[in-house]
Amino acid sequence: MRRIRAGAALGSTVLCAALLGFSSSPTHHAELFSAHDPVEFVLEADWDELDGDRGRESDERPGQVMWTSPDGEEFTIPIEIKTRGNFRLQKSICFFPPVRLDFPSAGTERTVFSGQDKVKMVTHCRDRDSYEQNMLEEYLAYRAYNLLTDKSLLVRPARITYVDTRGSSEPITRMAFLIEDEDAMADRVGGRIMDVPGAPPSHFHQNQAALMYIFQFMIGNTDWAVTEFHNLKALGVGRDFYPVPYDFDWAGLVDAPYAGPNPRLGNLIDSVRERLYLGWCNRAIDYPSVFDRFKEKREAILALPGSVPGLSERNRKRAVGYLEGFFEVIDGEHAARIHIMSKCRN
Repeated sequence: MRRIRAGAALGSTVLCAALLGFSSSPTHHAELFSAHDPVEFVLEADWDELDGDRGRESDERPGQVMWTSPDGEEFTIPIEIKTRGNFRLQKSICFFPPVRLDFPSAGTERTVFSGQDKVKMVTHCRDRDSYEQNMLEEYLAYRAYNLLTDKSLLVRPARITYVDTRGSSEPITRMAFLIEDEDAMADRVGGRIMDVPGAPPSHFHQNQAALMYIFQFMIGNTDWAVTEFHNLKALGVGRDFYPVPYDFDWAGLVDAPYAGPNPRLGNLIDSVRERLYLGWCNRAIDYPSVFDRFKEKREAILALPGSVPGLSERNRKRAVGYLEGFFEVIDGEHAARIHIMSKCRN
């Protein structure tokens, strides 16, 4: 997979010239992200050493994944682990840092990790059930977007036993989820990730951009931006560009204890549970057809909380209720105009 770099916005002459020479075809995604049942494995590393890696440019540390196949065959895969992220990398926020697993080019054959390179992992943040529930609610957000478009990052739940090679802490077992590598996603849909810092909203496929805007409204997320690409990647497929969102832990659907409204919004909302539409205005957007996409997936989206492994009954009901509130908005033409269409930004 090759990326196309440009220092300017998506409409630059250099980028357009690069696009003319690019061609690709969709590929099938790997086994790891072809199912939704939890993948179980042991993750062994020096967690004290990783706990000290709280900088943006952390080192890769040695570790290993121990996985048992359905027929009982045991595999040990040497990997590199590095901490990642920004906000959740702060120890005052997450005692347990988010990490990335770097798999070797050989040695994963006949395992569920076959074909994987770099896989991001979202962890429980703190060793408490409530934080584990928040993580599962973020997984739910990714799954909801997967239902709406294939131009999204696939996820897989995992049940992981963390073993400290120093032996200074007892093993713990917690739920987590794995995120498809962005370049692998681009390969899967026959596209490429655009390595640019931002773009004018008008340069995206407008109905797909609206789908992303309304999805962020559905989950109550204001922690994203298009023009400077905050929690967003640009995907090029053919001659079109698509926004691909990620990191939903500040969404109202998740309601993490550390999350609050985007400071740039001033006093427009008081809580992440309040929805605020942040989409950009464009006459090319066909809102009724975009709303229809959500309505077509209504039953599947509302059924998702019940399918998330480990999500408590209380959190399941809370998630369903929150998502139903969104559908009440788009079901009524007046409500949709008041809360979404008339709120677009110029």
